[in-house]
Amino acid sequence: MDKLLNRKKSAEYLNEKGVRSSSVTLARLAMSGEGPKYTLIGRTAYSKPEWLDEWLESQITPHSHSMAHMLSKNGGSNG
Repeated sequence: MDKLLNRKKSAEYLNEKGVRSSSVTLARLAMSGEGPKYTLIGRTAYSKPEWLDEWLESQITPHSHSMAHMLSKNGGSNG
């Protein structure tokens, strides 16, 4: 059986990966359907580390924030 992490431990796991997280944030994400997969055992939510890794990987999207990029998207206008 794979290790199960409660929300507090899941948040610690994500923090160790360099992503700021808390058990409250994970609960909010679960309510909106935007967070990592979890299972309920009794009234406690648990995630597997691989579920957290999958979710984290899905959140990584490269962005370009250069002024030239912003201007090209706005047709050269300032807003």
